[in-house]
Amino acid sequence: MTSPGRWKKLFRRLCALPEPAMRREVLIELVERLEPEDVLDLLGEVTAGVSRRSASHLLVFEAISQMILAGQQRGHLYELLAEVYRLALDRGLEEVSQILMIAKPQRGPVPEKEAPGDLEMSQLTLGERKFLARGRDRYRLERLLLDPNPAVLRNLLRNPNLVEQDVVRLASRRPVRAEVLREVHESRWGRRYRVRLALVYNPYTPTEVSIKLLAFLLHRDLRSVAADGGLHELVRRQARRLVALRKREDD
Repeated sequence: MTSPGRWKKLFRRLCALPEPAMRREVLIELVERLEPEDVLDLLGEVTAGVSRRSASHLLVFEAISQMILAGQQRGHLYELLAEVYRLALDRGLEEVSQILMIAKPQRGPVPEKEAPGDLEMSQLTLGERKFLARGRDRYRLERLLLDPNPAVLRNLLRNPNLVEQDVVRLASRRPVRAEVLREVHESRWGRRYRVRLALVYNPYTPTEVSIKLLAFLLHRDLRSVAADGGLHELVRRQARRLVALRKREDD
């Protein structure tokens, strides 16, 4: 059971920060000092607000999503969130357990050696491709969109000469390595609606990423995701749950 108003000060602090990475790190610092019961309470408050499409709750939810994904590489945080997940399951709090769940994507994984790429660019060294990914040559940038190496894509996604349609194409690639799609999600482009939608619709996107992105989708797109038999059942189930929650909020 969440405690309305308990987290208002935290919400105000996070909403005042200008960058997603700053919000994530401030949240991690706070959460790592909390007990599992308190983290469960926080996540319950945020997920309840997300179903109401509260702007502040959505912003905090974005930071929580990034924190959960970062937790896979941080020992203490991972253990803490695993305990919160167990508590959520024991208490039947599906709205919380869903966002903490980790599962294999519907398709993949795709090893780097088996990922399709550009034949000409693949003859270059990794260092050369990373260098070209920072350049201005549109011909080369478009070919590098096919590169299977996350380090090359990281440079490419930071390149100011890239446009949204490039990133949508990248997020829609199939087959594609999960690491590449994570780079898209974690980049500055990962907050664009069309990019988020492309990631959700891609069956190679890590399931835990897709589930967290559902909260930001419009109602019509949620319904479409829920009916898409090519996507992971966990993603479709969460989409159906959000559709039902929003309908109740509107009634």
